[in-house]
Amino acid sequence: MNVSAWCGHCGESFRLAELVEGAFDGRCPRCGFEYADGYLPVASAAVHDVLRAAASLQESMGRLRDVAPRLHVDGRKLHADLAETLGE
Repeated sequence: MNVSAWCGHCGESFRLAELVEGAFDGRCPRCGFEYADGYLPVASAAVHDVLRAAASLQESMGRLRDVAPRLHVDGRKLHADLAETLGE
């Protein structure tokens, strides 16, 4: 799953995975703004956790679709609920 992110400093968007491809330096891949001064290990782990969770959700939805093709999950509602939970 392609998880999109954007920088609160420059406003540019990017794939969240760009932050951890290679070595995570805690900076925006577009403008270089430092996101987690002093919290680099925690931020890196959190990015990896989000990417794993997204992959797990995608895999689970695929399995559900395979075994219960007439059961439909409202993706827009799921997205809205996640955004609400995250305070966006």
